[in-house]
Amino acid sequence: MSEKVFDYNNITSIRIEGPISLLERIARNVEGEKTNTGRVIPDCRIKIDESAAPVEIEKDKRYEYLTVRNIGSSDKPSIEYIRYNTPVRVIHYKSDQEYLVNTNVRLDEASGLICIRNYLSNHPQLCSLPLLHASLLSLNGRGVLIAGNSREGKTTLAVYLLQEKKADFVSDENVVLDHYNGAVRGLYIPRTPRVRFSTIANSSLSKVLDDIKLADATQYIDQDAIDRIISTKSFHVDAGLAFSRRSFCNLLEVGSRESELINTVILPKYNGGGFYMRNIPFSQGMEQLSRSGLKRKSFIDPKELEETDIDLSSINFKNVEFIEVGFSDLKCLIKGGFRL
Repeated sequence: MSEKVFDYNNITSIRIEGPISLLERIARNVEGEKTNTGRVIPDCRIKIDESAAPVEIEKDKRYEYLTVRNIGSSDKPSIEYIRYNTPVRVIHYKSDQEYLVNTNVRLDEASGLICIRNYLSNHPQLCSLPLLHASLLSLNGRGVLIAGNSREGKTTLAVYLLQEKKADFVSDENVVLDHYNGAVRGLYIPRTPRVRFSTIANSSLSKVLDDIKLADATQYIDQDAIDRIISTKSFHVDAGLAFSRRSFCNLLEVGSRESELINTVILPKYNGGGFYMRNIPFSQGMEQLSRSGLKRKSFIDPKELEETDIDLSSINFKNVEFIEVGFSDLKCLIKGGFRL
Protein backbone atom coordinates (compact mmCIF):
# COMPACT_ATOMS: atom_id res chain seq x y z
CA MET A 1 0.00 0.00 0.00
CA SER A 2 1.42 3.38 -1.09
CA GLU A 3 0.18 6.93 -0.62
CA LYS A 4 0.05 10.29 -2.38
CA VAL A 5 -0.88 13.67 -0.93
CA PHE A 6 -2.39 16.52 -2.95
CA ASP A 7 -2.85 20.18 -2.08
CA TYR A 8 -6.02 21.67 -3.54
CA ASN A 9 -5.50 25.37 -4.28
CA ASN A 10 -3.92 25.99 -0.86
CA ILE A 11 -7.35 25.31 0.62
CA THR A 12 -7.15 21.69 1.73
CA SER A 13 -4.92 18.60 1.56
CA ILE A 14 -6.02 15.14 0.48
CA ARG A 15 -4.22 11.85 1.11
CA ILE A 16 -4.98 8.77 -0.97
CA GLU A 17 -3.71 5.28 -0.09
CA GLY A 18 -3.74 2.39 -2.53
CA PRO A 19 -1.73 0.35 -5.04
CA ILE A 20 0.98 2.51 -6.58
CA SER A 21 -0.18 1.89 -10.18
CA LEU A 22 -3.67 3.11 -9.27
CA LEU A 23 -2.34 6.13 -7.36
CA GLU A 24 -0.25 7.16 -10.36
CA ARG A 25 -3.33 6.96 -12.56
CA ILE A 26 -5.31 9.13 -10.14
CA ALA A 27 -2.40 11.58 -9.88
CA ARG A 28 -2.57 12.18 -13.63
CA ASN A 29 -5.93 13.88 -12.97
CA VAL A 30 -5.09 15.95 -9.89
CA GLU A 31 -2.90 19.04 -9.52
CA GLY A 32 -0.76 19.92 -6.51
CA GLU A 33 0.92 16.61 -5.70
CA LYS A 34 3.24 16.91 -2.68
CA THR A 35 6.66 15.30 -2.96
CA ASN A 36 7.56 15.56 0.75
CA THR A 37 4.56 14.20 2.66
CA GLY A 38 6.23 13.24 5.94
CA ARG A 39 4.99 16.27 7.88
CA VAL A 40 1.71 16.85 6.04
CA ILE A 41 -1.40 16.24 8.14
CA PRO A 42 -4.14 15.71 5.56
CA ASP A 43 -7.65 17.10 5.92
CA CYS A 44 -9.15 14.23 3.92
CA ARG A 45 -8.18 10.56 3.82
CA ILE A 46 -9.14 8.14 1.06
CA LYS A 47 -8.11 4.50 1.15
CA ILE A 48 -8.61 2.28 -1.90
CA ASP A 49 -8.36 -1.50 -1.64
CA GLU A 50 -8.07 -3.17 -5.04
CA SER A 51 -9.25 -6.77 -5.34
CA ALA A 52 -6.47 -9.35 -5.61
CA ALA A 53 -8.54 -10.95 -8.38
CA PRO A 54 -9.95 -8.07 -10.47
CA VAL A 55 -13.04 -8.89 -12.53
CA GLU A 56 -13.74 -8.26 -16.20
CA ILE A 57 -17.02 -6.52 -16.90
CA GLU A 58 -19.25 -8.68 -19.08
CA LYS A 59 -21.67 -6.72 -21.23
CA ASP A 60 -25.14 -8.10 -20.61
CA LYS A 61 -27.94 -5.89 -21.91
CA ARG A 62 -30.49 -7.63 -19.74
CA TYR A 63 -29.18 -5.34 -17.01
CA GLU A 64 -28.69 -1.59 -16.67
CA TYR A 65 -25.38 -0.12 -17.85
CA LEU A 66 -24.84 1.31 -14.36
CA THR A 67 -26.78 0.81 -11.15
CA VAL A 68 -25.93 2.78 -8.01
CA ARG A 69 -27.47 1.84 -4.69
CA ASN A 70 -27.02 2.65 -1.03
CA ILE A 71 -26.27 -0.45 1.03
CA GLY A 72 -25.30 1.42 4.22
CA SER A 73 -27.12 3.60 6.71
CA SER A 74 -28.49 7.10 6.18
CA ASP A 75 -25.69 8.77 8.14
CA LYS A 76 -22.88 6.51 6.88
CA PRO A 77 -23.84 5.32 3.41
CA SER A 78 -21.98 2.61 1.57
CA ILE A 79 -22.57 3.10 -2.13
CA GLU A 80 -22.39 0.06 -4.42
CA TYR A 81 -21.78 0.46 -8.14
CA ILE A 82 -22.87 -2.32 -10.50
CA ARG A 83 -22.15 -2.21 -14.23
CA TYR A 84 -24.49 -4.52 -16.09
CA ASN A 85 -24.47 -7.42 -13.59
CA THR A 86 -20.89 -6.99 -12.36
CA PRO A 87 -20.17 -5.36 -8.97
CA VAL A 88 -17.58 -2.66 -9.77
CA ARG A 89 -16.89 -0.97 -6.43
CA VAL A 90 -18.23 -0.02 -3.04
CA ILE A 91 -17.46 3.38 -1.54
CA HIS A 92 -17.85 3.54 2.21
CA TYR A 93 -18.53 7.06 3.45
CA LYS A 94 -16.96 7.22 6.90
CA SER A 95 -17.29 11.01 7.27
CA ASP A 96 -16.93 14.14 5.14
CA GLN A 97 -13.17 13.68 5.55
CA GLU A 98 -12.76 9.92 5.28
CA TYR A 99 -13.61 7.35 2.59
CA LEU A 100 -12.87 3.67 2.11
CA VAL A 101 -13.14 2.12 -1.35
CA ASN A 102 -13.27 -1.55 -2.28
CA THR A 103 -12.83 -1.84 -6.04
CA ASN A 104 -13.15 -5.01 -8.09
CA VAL A 105 -11.59 -3.70 -11.31
CA ARG A 106 -8.02 -2.69 -12.12
CA LEU A 107 -6.86 0.92 -12.34
CA ASP A 108 -10.21 2.29 -11.18
CA GLU A 109 -9.19 5.97 -11.04
CA ALA A 110 -12.86 6.97 -11.05
CA SER A 111 -13.22 5.62 -7.50
CA GLY A 112 -10.65 8.06 -6.14
CA LEU A 113 -11.88 11.00 -8.22
CA ILE A 114 -15.48 10.45 -7.08
CA CYS A 115 -14.35 10.62 -3.44
CA ILE A 116 -12.25 13.75 -4.06
CA ARG A 117 -15.15 15.54 -5.75
CA ASN A 118 -17.56 14.56 -3.00
CA TYR A 119 -15.15 15.84 -0.35
CA LEU A 120 -14.59 19.15 -2.15
CA SER A 121 -18.32 19.60 -2.76
CA ASN A 122 -18.94 19.43 0.99
CA HIS A 123 -15.83 21.30 2.14
CA PRO A 124 -16.85 24.23 4.41
CA GLN A 125 -14.79 26.74 2.40
CA LEU A 126 -16.12 25.55 -0.96
CA CYS A 127 -19.67 24.29 -0.43
CA SER A 128 -21.29 27.75 -0.58
CA LEU A 129 -19.42 28.86 -3.72
CA PRO A 130 -21.18 28.77 -7.11
CA LEU A 131 -20.50 25.70 -9.26
CA LEU A 132 -20.75 26.27 -13.01
CA HIS A 133 -21.20 24.02 -16.03
CA ALA A 134 -18.16 25.45 -17.74
CA SER A 135 -14.61 25.00 -18.97
CA LEU A 136 -11.79 27.31 -17.90
CA LEU A 137 -8.54 28.19 -19.69
CA SER A 138 -5.71 30.66 -19.21
CA LEU A 139 -4.86 32.48 -22.44
CA ASN A 140 -1.90 34.86 -22.32
CA GLY A 141 -2.40 35.34 -18.61
CA ARG A 142 -6.14 36.01 -18.92
CA GLY A 143 -8.76 33.63 -17.61
CA VAL A 144 -11.32 32.54 -20.22
CA LEU A 145 -14.48 30.93 -18.82
CA ILE A 146 -16.53 29.01 -21.40
CA ALA A 147 -19.97 28.46 -19.88
CA GLY A 148 -23.14 26.81 -21.07
CA ASN A 149 -25.41 23.84 -20.69
CA SER A 150 -24.94 20.44 -22.30
CA ARG A 151 -24.22 20.20 -26.04
CA GLU A 152 -23.54 23.91 -26.53
CA GLY A 153 -19.90 23.51 -27.60
CA LYS A 154 -17.92 24.27 -24.44
CA THR A 155 -15.33 21.52 -24.85
CA THR A 156 -15.03 21.99 -28.62
CA LEU A 157 -14.28 25.70 -28.14
CA ALA A 158 -11.85 24.84 -25.32
CA VAL A 159 -10.00 22.35 -27.56
CA TYR A 160 -9.77 25.03 -30.27
CA LEU A 161 -8.22 27.59 -27.90
CA LEU A 162 -5.86 25.00 -26.45
CA GLN A 163 -4.72 23.64 -29.80
CA GLU A 164 -4.68 26.80 -31.92
CA LYS A 165 -3.90 29.49 -29.32
CA LYS A 166 -1.87 27.38 -26.87
CA ALA A 167 -3.89 28.36 -23.82
CA ASP A 168 -3.24 26.59 -20.52
CA PHE A 169 -5.89 24.15 -19.35
CA VAL A 170 -7.61 24.72 -15.99
CA SER A 171 -10.87 22.77 -15.90
CA ASP A 172 -13.41 20.92 -18.02
CA GLU A 173 -17.17 20.77 -17.38
CA ASN A 174 -17.07 21.90 -13.71
CA VAL A 175 -15.66 25.21 -12.41
CA VAL A 176 -15.97 26.63 -8.89
CA LEU A 177 -16.18 30.44 -8.64
CA ASP A 178 -14.23 32.06 -5.81
CA HIS A 179 -13.34 35.59 -4.64
CA TYR A 180 -9.71 36.67 -4.96
CA ASN A 181 -8.37 40.19 -4.38
CA GLY A 182 -11.64 41.80 -5.41
CA ALA A 183 -11.92 39.74 -8.60
CA VAL A 184 -13.47 36.40 -9.56
CA ARG A 185 -11.31 33.31 -9.70
CA GLY A 186 -12.15 29.92 -11.20
CA LEU A 187 -11.00 26.70 -9.51
CA TYR A 188 -10.62 23.36 -11.26
CA ILE A 189 -12.46 20.18 -10.27
CA PRO A 190 -10.49 16.88 -10.57
CA ARG A 191 -12.11 14.78 -13.29
CA THR A 192 -11.28 13.18 -16.63
CA PRO A 193 -11.98 15.54 -19.56
CA ARG A 194 -14.49 14.12 -22.04
CA VAL A 195 -14.44 15.05 -25.70
CA ARG A 196 -16.88 14.12 -28.47
CA PHE A 197 -15.63 12.02 -31.37
CA SER A 198 -16.35 14.80 -33.88
CA THR A 199 -13.93 17.13 -32.07
CA ILE A 200 -11.37 14.39 -31.47
CA ALA A 201 -11.28 13.45 -35.17
CA ASN A 202 -10.45 17.01 -36.24
CA SER A 203 -7.88 17.87 -33.57
CA SER A 204 -4.53 16.79 -32.19
CA LEU A 205 -6.45 14.39 -29.98
CA SER A 206 -7.06 12.19 -33.04
CA LYS A 207 -4.00 10.08 -32.21
CA VAL A 208 -6.18 8.15 -29.76
CA LEU A 209 -8.27 6.87 -32.65
CA ASP A 210 -5.27 4.75 -33.64
CA ASP A 211 -4.29 3.87 -30.07
CA ILE A 212 -6.97 4.21 -27.39
CA LYS A 213 -4.35 3.69 -24.67
CA LEU A 214 -3.11 7.22 -25.33
CA ALA A 215 -6.30 8.52 -23.70
CA ASP A 216 -4.98 7.06 -20.43
CA ALA A 217 -8.43 6.85 -18.85
CA THR A 218 -11.21 4.43 -18.04
CA GLN A 219 -13.87 4.92 -20.72
CA TYR A 220 -17.52 5.61 -19.93
CA ILE A 221 -18.88 3.74 -22.95
CA ASP A 222 -18.31 0.10 -23.86
CA GLN A 223 -15.17 -0.88 -25.78
CA ASP A 224 -17.15 -2.61 -28.54
CA ALA A 225 -19.05 0.65 -29.18
CA ILE A 226 -15.76 2.59 -29.29
CA ASP A 227 -14.29 0.07 -31.75
CA ARG A 228 -17.38 0.26 -33.97
CA ILE A 229 -17.42 4.08 -34.03
CA ILE A 230 -13.72 4.26 -34.89
CA SER A 231 -13.74 1.48 -37.50
CA THR A 232 -16.76 2.96 -39.34
CA LYS A 233 -15.61 6.57 -38.74
CA SER A 234 -19.05 7.38 -37.35
CA PHE A 235 -17.71 10.45 -35.59
CA HIS A 236 -21.06 12.26 -35.82
CA VAL A 237 -22.53 10.17 -32.99
CA ASP A 238 -23.39 11.77 -29.67
CA ALA A 239 -20.56 10.07 -27.79
CA GLY A 240 -16.92 10.57 -27.01
CA LEU A 241 -13.86 9.50 -25.05
CA ALA A 242 -12.46 10.26 -21.63
CA PHE A 243 -8.86 11.42 -21.24
CA SER A 244 -6.68 11.73 -18.21
CA ARG A 245 -6.03 15.38 -17.43
CA ARG A 246 -2.33 14.91 -18.19
CA SER A 247 -2.85 13.03 -21.45
CA PHE A 248 -5.37 15.64 -22.62
CA CYS A 249 -2.79 18.39 -22.12
CA ASN A 250 0.11 16.37 -23.53
CA LEU A 251 -1.74 15.52 -26.74
CA LEU A 252 -2.64 19.19 -27.22
CA GLU A 253 0.90 20.22 -26.17
CA VAL A 254 -0.26 22.68 -23.50
CA GLY A 255 0.30 23.23 -19.80
CA SER A 256 -2.19 23.13 -16.96
CA ARG A 257 -2.93 25.05 -13.78
CA GLU A 258 -5.43 24.67 -10.96
CA SER A 259 -6.98 28.16 -10.94
CA GLU A 260 -7.13 31.44 -12.86
CA LEU A 261 -8.63 34.92 -12.48
CA ILE A 262 -11.49 35.31 -14.94
CA ASN A 263 -11.33 38.20 -17.42
CA THR A 264 -13.57 36.93 -20.21
CA VAL A 265 -16.74 34.84 -20.27
CA ILE A 266 -17.57 33.13 -23.57
CA LEU A 267 -21.07 31.80 -24.15
CA PRO A 268 -20.87 29.29 -27.05
CA LYS A 269 -23.78 28.44 -29.33
CA TYR A 270 -23.78 25.51 -31.74
CA ASN A 271 -25.43 26.61 -34.97
CA GLY A 272 -25.55 25.65 -38.64
CA GLY A 273 -25.09 29.14 -39.98
CA GLY A 274 -21.34 29.47 -39.76
CA PHE A 275 -19.07 31.39 -37.44
CA TYR A 276 -19.96 34.58 -35.61
CA MET A 277 -18.60 36.40 -32.57
CA ARG A 278 -20.08 39.38 -30.74
CA ASN A 279 -19.79 41.18 -27.43
CA ILE A 280 -22.97 41.21 -25.39
CA PRO A 281 -24.10 43.61 -22.64
CA PHE A 282 -23.04 42.85 -19.08
CA SER A 283 -26.61 42.31 -17.85
CA GLN A 284 -27.38 39.88 -20.68
CA GLY A 285 -24.15 38.01 -20.09
CA MET A 286 -24.80 37.67 -16.37
CA GLU A 287 -28.34 36.46 -17.04
CA GLN A 288 -27.09 33.76 -19.41
CA LEU A 289 -24.24 32.79 -17.09
CA SER A 290 -26.63 32.33 -14.17
CA ARG A 291 -28.41 29.64 -16.21
CA SER A 292 -25.19 27.59 -16.35
CA GLY A 293 -25.24 26.49 -12.73
CA LEU A 294 -24.92 22.96 -11.39
CA LYS A 295 -26.59 21.47 -8.33
CA ARG A 296 -24.19 20.16 -5.73
CA LYS A 297 -24.87 16.80 -4.16
CA SER A 298 -23.67 15.07 -1.04
CA PHE A 299 -24.56 11.60 -2.36
CA ILE A 300 -21.54 9.72 -3.74
CA ASP A 301 -22.87 9.29 -7.24
CA PRO A 302 -20.89 9.25 -10.55
CA LYS A 303 -23.77 10.58 -12.64
CA GLU A 304 -23.49 14.06 -14.11
CA LEU A 305 -24.67 16.95 -11.96
CA GLU A 306 -28.10 18.43 -12.63
CA GLU A 307 -28.23 21.84 -14.29
CA THR A 308 -29.89 24.73 -12.45
CA ASP A 309 -30.11 28.52 -12.30
CA ILE A 310 -27.81 30.04 -9.67
CA ASP A 311 -27.48 33.42 -7.94
CA LEU A 312 -24.21 35.12 -8.91
CA SER A 313 -24.86 38.43 -7.14
CA SER A 314 -22.20 37.72 -4.51
CA ILE A 315 -19.44 37.32 -7.15
CA ASN A 316 -17.64 40.36 -8.57
CA PHE A 317 -17.82 40.24 -12.38
CA LYS A 318 -17.44 44.02 -12.69
CA ASN A 319 -14.46 44.06 -15.05
CA VAL A 320 -15.34 40.90 -16.99
CA GLU A 321 -16.32 41.03 -20.67
CA PHE A 322 -18.98 38.76 -22.13
CA ILE A 323 -18.75 37.33 -25.65
CA GLU A 324 -21.18 35.10 -27.55
CA VAL A 325 -19.64 32.79 -30.16
CA GLY A 326 -21.60 30.79 -32.72
CA PHE A 327 -20.10 27.89 -34.70
CA SER A 328 -20.95 24.47 -36.06
CA ASP A 329 -17.80 22.48 -35.28
CA LEU A 330 -14.04 22.71 -34.74
CA LYS A 331 -13.36 23.25 -38.45
CA CYS A 332 -15.76 26.19 -38.41
CA LEU A 333 -13.82 27.81 -35.54
CA ILE A 334 -10.50 27.34 -37.33
CA LYS A 335 -11.86 28.74 -40.59
CA GLY A 336 -13.59 31.61 -38.80
CA GLY A 337 -10.37 32.79 -37.24
CA PHE A 338 -11.69 33.22 -33.70
CA ARG A 339 -9.63 35.78 -31.77
CA LEU A 340 -9.77 37.34 -28.33
